[in-house]
Amino acid sequence: MHPTVKYELQELERLTSADVDEWNDADITPIVKREVERIKATLIYEVFHFEDERHLERYIQYHQQSLIRLIDRAIAQTETTAGKNTAKATLHNALDELLSFVERHFTKYFDQDAKAPEGYLKLARKEASANIKNFRKALEAMNAESSLIELILRVLTKIESSNVEKGTTYRKVMYAKAIQKELHQMTDGRDVKDVNEELRQLMYYLNYNSIKVVTYHAHYISSLLDKKETRVDKIETLSLLLKNISQAQVKPGIGYNLHAPSLKNQLSEYISVELEYHERLQKLSNRSSGPPEDDLLMGFKLKFEASVSQLAYLIKVLMETKIIINNNVTHVINFLVRFVITRKSEAISYGSLRSKFYHVEAGTKQSVRSMLQSMIRYIDQN
Repeated sequence: MHPTVKYELQELERLTSADVDEWNDADITPIVKREVERIKATLIYEVFHFEDERHLERYIQYHQQSLIRLIDRAIAQTETTAGKNTAKATLHNALDELLSFVERHFTKYFDQDAKAPEGYLKLARKEASANIKNFRKALEAMNAESSLIELILRVLTKIESSNVEKGTTYRKVMYAKAIQKELHQMTDGRDVKDVNEELRQLMYYLNYNSIKVVTYHAHYISSLLDKKETRVDKIETLSLLLKNISQAQVKPGIGYNLHAPSLKNQLSEYISVELEYHERLQKLSNRSSGPPEDDLLMGFKLKFEASVSQLAYLIKVLMETKIIINNNVTHVINFLVRFVITRKSEAISYGSLRSKFYHVEAGTKQSVRSMLQSMIRYIDQN
């Protein structure tokens, strides 16, 4: 017993140490019930009369640790006396009730890093096991990425396989409960536009800062950049990611690993380094594209005999047939507007070229067809 903390569990400790043969459930149940109610009332009374908050924290955590120790002892006794009487089970239930009371009413002082007792873990394992199947089925039906499903459910599978010997703490169980609460809300039938983005936001919100989650995001960011054709696109993508993650909400006081930097901070730093790298390459590229080559091309534009409508449809055909393999229509049109003119138009507007690219008239198709046939005849004759 801690020398400076008043101990309220003497009677329950005596009962857990009593000889099994002395137990009679009918006699012991009212005694245990009265003692539990007395302890609850005493804890609340004492809390309101503590002036030193550090002393109060020691007081709550000392009783929490003692309850965990007594629960583990009661479980061992229940297993060895199965079939003889239910008195030990009654005491075990009473201890569980008291521990839940302490956890619920004194959350601020509850030691989440204390080892969770087997009875507490047993209920957590049962809940996690049932929810893993339900969440996986629901998320698959919502077309969530398999990698994200496995990542988010990994917290629950670790609880499912947890045991006292592994030193599973309250914090780990409570984190798994927080995940389950959020997943219940996400899969309750409401409309979710982008389930993968919702799962990523959930990771930021609950600070799921495991190495596997950080690694997933590194691959995810790389895949986004691989789809971009220009370095400017990559810089814009990274800037938007940095903005979104910086603005992501984070639930206070929670984390998968409180000894590691938050997921939000790790990703912000990772993206900032990537952004700085691509910005540096962009600056180097701009410097290397200076004179004398630029002087030779100053004011030069490629002139087409075709009309703007014909040019737009011709480019569309070349892109659709993958002769031009650039995928970004906006960039192609911007390039044409800057460096191409037609016989009748010395300045092509972006809006006009874009409109004609997407809205093609039958006459334009026929004229471009004639142009292509003329090219084929040239190839055949030369």
